[in-house]
Amino acid sequence: MKFLNLVVLLFTSSILTAQIQTYFVAPIDTDNNYGASQGDHTIIINTSSSINKLFLFIGGTNTSSNSNYYSTLREFAADLGYDVIKLSYVDSIAAATFTNSNDSLVFNKYREEINFGSPVSPDITVDTLNSIYTRFLKLLQYLDVNYPTQNWGQYLLSPTSIDWSKIAIGGHSQGAGHASYLAKHFIMDRVLMFSGPNDYSTTFSNSANWLRQPGVTPTTKHFVYLSLNDEIVDFSKQFINISGLGMLLNDDTTLVDNLASPYGFSQALYTVQTPGLIILNHNVPPIKNTSINHNVWTYMLTTPIITSIKNPNEIVNSYLYPNPSNNLIIISNKTILSTNLFKIINMNGQTVLSGRLISTEINSKNSIDISSLLEGFYFLIIDHQAIKFVKN
Repeated sequence: MKFLNLVVLLFTSSILTAQIQTYFVAPIDTDNNYGASQGDHTIIINTSSSINKLFLFIGGTNTSSNSNYYSTLREFAADLGYDVIKLSYVDSIAAATFTNSNDSLVFNKYREEINFGSPVSPDITVDTLNSIYTRFLKLLQYLDVNYPTQNWGQYLLSPTSIDWSKIAIGGHSQGAGHASYLAKHFIMDRVLMFSGPNDYSTTFSNSANWLRQPGVTPTTKHFVYLSLNDEIVDFSKQFINISGLGMLLNDDTTLVDNLASPYGFSQALYTVQTPGLIILNHNVPPIKNTSINHNVWTYMLTTPIITSIKNPNEIVNSYLYPNPSNNLIIISNKTILSTNLFKIINMNGQTVLSGRLISTEINSKNSIDISSLLEGFYFLIIDHQAIKFVKN
């Protein structure tokens, strides 16, 4: 049955894009000690044009058993010339499960055990064999031996060592966190995070400890793509997480829906695209097949690595000042806004103030009284844009 499915998929792929080939490798094929029922790794190659880089993609919770999940994104990357691997791993427990833990290092232990098999987490059980690192290494070794003409050996420094410098690592949700965690340990070509990382501690009102620790892959190589209306992990919490990574020192989140690449060279992107009938907002960035997403995927996978030059107080249609402020914030519109409704949410995603602007016309100015707010960080949500500001 697996062989028949492979034939059908290869035939279908050859109709859609002749240069793209897809096949599957079961973990047990790479080592007899794996379980026979574990989900397959997905492999995609571009047989006509290769850029000699690998896009390693790590899916979200409970997606390893579904080989077709993320298929559009995977094939899109392959069409750009990437070799692509969607890795199967132990993914049944979501990172967001630990948001209320009293252990300040709970996310560190969770990521360490899943990625490297270190027996440090009391909440999960992943041995070295089933760790992401070992599964990936054994898969590369298997591909190098069994598909020598596809040049998988270029991603190995030695038979037992991975050349991470040729790898663009990406992930969705739980997988976004794993991608970022591995990038703390190895220098990647780039890091692509979709709807994550989600390691936010409600107990400590902060991003996970590991997110705030130094890593070897520079933040200039990190890109994130979020949904403003994420119903799994609040956008405001994801914002704190990527701030913890150091991604927003010279940048702010950028709405992509009405922009063209290169998005002001922003590395932190978000969308308000509607999900459709069967897709969650949480899943829109990595799997929805839209022209907006195609442009963003191309940008994230191919744009030259550059330090963002975007003014952190500037967004597409508005300026907000002064920032920080203790009484009034001023909104100066650069273009016509589509709505005069606004709301302000705190870092827990709670709406603390809402109302209407006086004018939505170009070059108009509106003031909002924030004197009733407590000191801290907030988001002004207006015209489908999130503007971060500080009340002091």
